[in-house]
Amino acid sequence: MRPSVIGVVVLVIVMALVEQAWPQPAASPGEPPLLTLQQAIQTALDKHPALQSATFAVQGAEARAKQAESPYYPQVGGTAAQTNGSLRSNALFLPSGSLIEPNRSDFSVGVSARQTVYDFGQTSSKVDAQRSDRARFDKDAMTRRAEVVLGVERAYFNVLKRKRLVEIAEQTVRERDVLKRQVETLYRNQLKSKLDLGLVQVQLSDAEFLVIRARNDLTTGFAELNNTMGIEGSVAYTLEEVSPSVEPPQVLGDLLAEAMDRRPELLALKERVRTAEHRIRAAHTTNFPTFQVIGSAGDTEHISKRPNLQEGGWWAVGGVVSVPLFTGFLIQNQVAEATAQQREAQAVYLAVSRNVQLEVKDSFFDLVTLIQQIKVVEEQVKIAREALTLASQRYKLGLSSIVEVTQSEVAATEAETRLAATQYDAKIAEARLRYAIGAI
Repeated sequence: MRPSVIGVVVLVIVMALVEQAWPQPAASPGEPPLLTLQQAIQTALDKHPALQSATFAVQGAEARAKQAESPYYPQVGGTAAQTNGSLRSNALFLPSGSLIEPNRSDFSVGVSARQTVYDFGQTSSKVDAQRSDRARFDKDAMTRRAEVVLGVERAYFNVLKRKRLVEIAEQTVRERDVLKRQVETLYRNQLKSKLDLGLVQVQLSDAEFLVIRARNDLTTGFAELNNTMGIEGSVAYTLEEVSPSVEPPQVLGDLLAEAMDRRPELLALKERVRTAEHRIRAAHTTNFPTFQVIGSAGDTEHISKRPNLQEGGWWAVGGVVSVPLFTGFLIQNQVAEATAQQREAQAVYLAVSRNVQLEVKDSFFDLVTLIQQIKVVEEQVKIAREALTLASQRYKLGLSSIVEVTQSEVAATEAETRLAATQYDAKIAEARLRYAIGAI
């Protein structure tokens, strides 16, 4: 029994591998590729050049922060120097000499090191400034991300709206074509006048004209969607149907408070203020001394082969205290520059915070207004459809003219178009409100 069981297991595994390797049926060549909203957003996050540039900017800021940390570590270098005549190499392998010394040729090779011991917080302030700057670039990248996501959502909902408008326009053409055939039959049987047939044909031509324009708008919408995703994609997609319903927003005061806490632009400006504060501190600390330990070791060989000259390995260790006495007002102006940058950042923060509050209020009131309009337009669609049915019945019974039917059709089409546009405009307003409070 055991060989049989093993054989069955092997057979099942082989069949599974064959099934995986077997080519799957491909989608119809003429069918546009499926694109969901989440796929569109993810494509933009992966491909959009604006996000890629923001990523590189963050990496550059991270590298500058690490550069600022370099004084924490020893600065080590190797040197090989040849001197001739009265020129000599000192203990740090820098050229020096004296005219009273005899001429000779030396070759020196060695290593020198320098380590900062204490600088009254100058290095730490510079490091803190670069770290705050790095955090600012991080928040700027978040802003770019939110802008890209909002752009994709707006373009996606616009395409859905235009697709719905195409469907309404095509449905209108079909309905008016049916009416035209009915009136044409009645005209041939001399039950209706040619004027009725002419009016219906004009209405049908208007509907066909609207279909052409709606399809062109839809094609443009797909191009805009590709642009927001940062790619050169398909000319058309099969989009995921998103429910046009929207939820009423929260209380305006809560939304404003959330925006002040979450908007990445405001967070980036706060980091900019911190960066300026750290630079002010770093500029002030340059007035104080800097303590360093230096050392070197090497070997010197005399090329000139002069007698009675000592050569061979050597080493040296020492300490250096650097005190700025007068720098041509460099330090004072560095402090003034950092102070001005801090005040500038604070003023920009105040201006941007007011713009953010205005943006939240605009998005909030737009969404509330559109929600109210949807309820009104839904009732308009219902009334317009009932009026169209009634007008069609009255026309068949000879109780009204064709003008009443065509006017009812136009009213019904306009109501349905207005409803579709308002519903998807509300979805866009909802996305704008999420962006305004920093929830994207």
